[in-house]
Amino acid sequence: MRKYSVVDEEGVVQEFVQSVGEQDHAALNDAIELAGRAGEDVVEHLADGSRVVVWELGGEEPWEGEDRFADGDALASAGHGTDEDYGYFGDEALCGE
Repeated sequence: MRKYSVVDEEGVVQEFVQSVGEQDHAALNDAIELAGRAGEDVVEHLADGSRVVVWELGGEEPWEGEDRFADGDALASAGHGTDEDYGYFGDEALCGE
């Protein structure tokens, strides 16, 4: 189980829980959405009782449902690189020069 919390616009702590075996990140996405509206951070509560900020309001923007960008980042970090890493910028005529 993963548990996240956010302080909402009224100052109340809202909790979001992702059950074991759930493959999607709906709980985290809902927490990020509320955090964006409330101007707060998302905190994950770890099993040992500690807490860690997993999303900051001033940090990178969430993907907003467009994971096409995340796919390229994942592949690049796995050693597959992006087209730009290999010298391709969209014009076939320039390829290989």
